[in-house]
Amino acid sequence: MGPWAGNPAVAEAARRDVPKPETYYDMLKPMCERVDIWHTIYSHVLAGSEAIVEWLKGSTLQPFLSALEPQMIDEFLAAYTAQIDRHHSKRIDGQVLLKLPRLFIVATQ
Repeated sequence: MGPWAGNPAVAEAARRDVPKPETYYDMLKPMCERVDIWHTIYSHVLAGSEAIVEWLKGSTLQPFLSALEPQMIDEFLAAYTAQIDRHHSKRIDGQVLLKLPRLFIVATQ
């Protein structure tokens, strides 16, 4: 996997699962008259795997990158980009689609 695999700070940076909509509903409903919940997946068109990694460097990857020694960052990003490439097929025009799931909740009293 890479020299970062045994780093406890990198393991700790992994995102926990987001609670299911049912969990949010059960938490909010006792305090609200109405709870509306919907889940949407947006597809963001990007130039390729490298563009996906650049997009994620500003958010999702930050906890991982900050946990690494500076000399490991380039190797980590190269390995990560290779994994992204395996999971995102190029479309007819060479672009890739990055799925961005979003959970929306409106709770009113």
